Amino acid sequence: MKKTFTLLFFSLFFWNCGSVKQVAPAKYNPQFTYTPEQRTQVSQSSLTVAIIDPVFSDGENNILVEPYKSFVKNMADDFEEVLNANGFKIKGPYKTRDEMVYTEKLNSDFAIEIEVEILSEGGDFGKRSLSLGDALLYKNAYRLGGTFYHKGRIILTATDPMDGEKFWKKTIDLDRKPVTTDGNLKFTGAVSTLSDELILKDTGIYNPIAKVLELYYADAMKSLSRQIDPREMAQISEQIKAKRKRVGQ
Repeated sequence: MKKTFTLLFFSLFFWNCGSVKQVAPAKYNPQFTYTPEQRTQVSQSSLTVAIIDPVFSDGENNILVEPYKSFVKNMADDFEEVLNANGFKIKGPYKTRDEMVYTEKLNSDFAIEIEVEILSEGGDFGKRSLSLGDALLYKNAYRLGGTFYHKGRIILTATDPMDGEKFWKKTIDLDRKPVTTDGNLKFTGAVSTLSDELILKDTGIYNPIAKVLELYYADAMKSLSRQIDPREMAQISEQIKAKRKRVGQ
């Protein structure tokens, strides 16, 4: 009788532990889209801009994982629409300036290059305990959770497509925003050995990051649209033409 009671007790114990397990949230689909509010007619005399694909940098490397990958990719498409809406003719986009052939460089008034920098900072993000039932089943395992902060900037540079010389630069700061996470996946080993791709499979971490990037995207695209003033860019174009004339390009 005692043995039967013990087995029943442990069966109920593990059933109860399992009944309070967290359910992983569905993956959030961030809306990285922007539609210009106004449009200027493109004419024969409109300046021609060569667009170089945005480059993402976290200050250390250029490894792109979702949702950062879509953030940068969609920015390339929407920025082309922003320039067109501001009355510019478009060449590209190109992966790099070196991808352009000579005539494309010569017939472009200037090139626009974009660098996206998003940095992570501080907070209490790190290991979190599993539920009691999981802790008994998965030795030395843990969840990830807590708050860290994202901040960064987007750098616009206008260059001469012929040789890459810089003529104009604008920086759009991305405000410091908290990213509060509550992970669901189980990990083992040192946190420092986990890849970003593996960590971001956890929707409890992915979703809060995606929502912050969504806010960044909307603010950044509005700012980018305001920064590209056709009158100012016409002056840049004249400076590039004058330089080309001096060096005989």
